[in-house]
Amino acid sequence: MLVQSALSSLFAGASEVGVAGTFQFVFSGQEHFWVSPPACTEVNPGLHPDADVTIAMEASVFLAIMRGQSDIEALFAQGRLKIEGRIGLATLLPRLVGRSLHAGDGAKVEMDRRYPAQARFSEQLSARLDMQGGIERRCARQLSVEEFTTRYRTVGRPLVLSSALDDWPLAKMSMGQALEHFVDVQGISRHGDYAGHAFSSGREFRTTRILDFVTEMEQAAQVSGGEPGAYMGNNQVPQQWLDLIRFPELFDRSLYITPRFWLGPKGTLTPLHRDDTDNLFAQVWGEKLMLLAAPHHREALGSWATSPDGGLEGCDFNPDKPNWEDFPTARSVDFLPVRLGPGDLLFLPEGWFHQVTSLSTSLSINFWAHSLRARRETEIG
Repeated sequence: MLVQSALSSLFAGASEVGVAGTFQFVFSGQEHFWVSPPACTEVNPGLHPDADVTIAMEASVFLAIMRGQSDIEALFAQGRLKIEGRIGLATLLPRLVGRSLHAGDGAKVEMDRRYPAQARFSEQLSARLDMQGGIERRCARQLSVEEFTTRYRTVGRPLVLSSALDDWPLAKMSMGQALEHFVDVQGISRHGDYAGHAFSSGREFRTTRILDFVTEMEQAAQVSGGEPGAYMGNNQVPQQWLDLIRFPELFDRSLYITPRFWLGPKGTLTPLHRDDTDNLFAQVWGEKLMLLAAPHHREALGSWATSPDGGLEGCDFNPDKPNWEDFPTARSVDFLPVRLGPGDLLFLPEGWFHQVTSLSTSLSINFWAHSLRARRETEIG
């Protein structure tokens, strides 16, 4: 009954989170429950004949998650939580857990709905910047935290730091050496036209061991039909790698969330979008090309939000296939190219739009940090 009660608590706020589909839970191979939000949030015992997604774990693991004592993504990477079926639906589980632990926080969200993008304080900052010279590049050893804070972070100015990963053990390893630390670690990869279905639960996701993903990636760097190669994007950095990387000292450690990794072949693509936190993006292997656009171009780029509270925002304007008829004011947008190679660290302030393309087989690790400017924005009122 503890598990069934916890499931009831988990899905009580499903309509607020915007989750829609049938979830089948299997606990310890013996207890089975299913629930079909938002039409019905009642938890039913047994097996559903046509569940969208099946999630299996030990009952004790699930109860620890619901107490906020265990992290879903870390458990998944370790193989202690297994997912089959519609993986995109399962990726909403962390949002459900967060809502359960912090009931009443945030506005109601509808799955895959586009909300109006709201103005941000970062737009006021970027409108004042002179970016005619492009994105500045500095040597990491020659920049103090104080100068970074006053000249770049406070005013929301992007910056590339070179030789920034010199103290990373991971940066000195070959892919084969690094993968020895990934034994039995699994991740979620994107397939098919994931760029065309960006930021929606309709993207094609698969779960796979990282070692198997790399083997498949080496066999076929580009899938047929002109679609980008499969991409293991936005996965939590596994515990095995935390000793092989270094958190940048440009922010206080308490401001960082758990770092994420992005692994894939040449041609992977993340379409134009913007985040709601500062980002330190480390290029470990390979090269990537980023196209940046300043925050104050929000309306010109046809930006839309994934939540009524804002957060992640996509764009209807595609800089690779510009539709000037629908977006005439996008002609005034200066897209700033940034080429990142091994050892580079990009500071991408909150609110800056960016499109990311892999120019070769690539591994990147990014550190999202809660922006201090967001706090000052509240103070400015």
